[in-house]
Amino acid sequence: MSQPAKPDKEELSVLTFDIGGSAIKYGLCDIHGNLTAKGSQPTPNKPDTTVDDLVAALANIYHEVKANAGRVDGLAIALPGCINADGSMRTGGALNYNYGVPLADLVEKATGLRPVLENDAKAAAAAELWIGALQGVDAGAVLILGTGLGGGLIINGSVYQGPFGSAGELSAFVHDCNNFSAATTAEAQIISATGLVLRACQALGLEYTFTADVAHRQLPIDGKKVFELYHQGNEVIKQVVDDFGYETGKLIFNLSVVLNLQKVAIGGGISAQECLIDAICRGTEKAWNTNPNSNLKPPLITMPQVEVCHFRNDANLIGAMHQYLELHGYL
Repeated sequence: MSQPAKPDKEELSVLTFDIGGSAIKYGLCDIHGNLTAKGSQPTPNKPDTTVDDLVAALANIYHEVKANAGRVDGLAIALPGCINADGSMRTGGALNYNYGVPLADLVEKATGLRPVLENDAKAAAAAELWIGALQGVDAGAVLILGTGLGGGLIINGSVYQGPFGSAGELSAFVHDCNNFSAATTAEAQIISATGLVLRACQALGLEYTFTADVAHRQLPIDGKKVFELYHQGNEVIKQVVDDFGYETGKLIFNLSVVLNLQKVAIGGGISAQECLIDAICRGTEKAWNTNPNSNLKPPLITMPQVEVCHFRNDANLIGAMHQYLELHGYL
């Protein structure tokens, strides 16, 4: 399909999407990363959901925003999974129906605009490196705590994709763990918003059903309830959050062993909870103080600075915009 004439960069208005396992967030973004017309709606993710349902939801949002705003110059989408150069999905992360589908083609057919697609955590890393918490960092990382664990790596001052586009897929890290449904489990079940809820369910003795397919999970509480209990002073949940912070700290330590990280930014919806960020900072210090080489002076592995993403839950939207600007020659 033909594309509209390239607008002046100061007038550019791109509709950016952040597709997660539970919600589609969106907003109009300008050249400076400012967002307007923000909104969200549930991600289509029932047992019988197909990619057509997702595309229809994106198209409906596009037409509604365009009708209200008067114009949309382009589309940029951050979502889980590995993305091929032609805009097709090699993997789909938490959205099983996205595996192997030509998503960019389908969205273009539905909207008339060819979208720029980027992995969600890499988008967040791009946003934070561009105008956020990781500006000027040579070696850093973004950890996105959502339905799974998103990872974006900064190497030599750039977001690292890897030769097959799968660098930073931290959800696939393997744990030896007897606390969950199997002795060996993926990092996504430990360090993520989902992992926090699973840990809370076990600590509170609540029954739950966990499957790799998000649509079939049955969890009796959610992250909001976990932090509600935390702020009510529930000692069991306080320990859960502390343990979660330590697990995250150990991950940061291991990444630093390989990448010599300067700074790590924490994102995702639950990153808005200051108590969680505090727990991760404490857990990171504990990981450094309890590793086998902790007595070496100076330390063998330098501890990076840990902080919340500057753009918090909007990082993926702004990072998608960055990728659009880069691909279309605005940067």
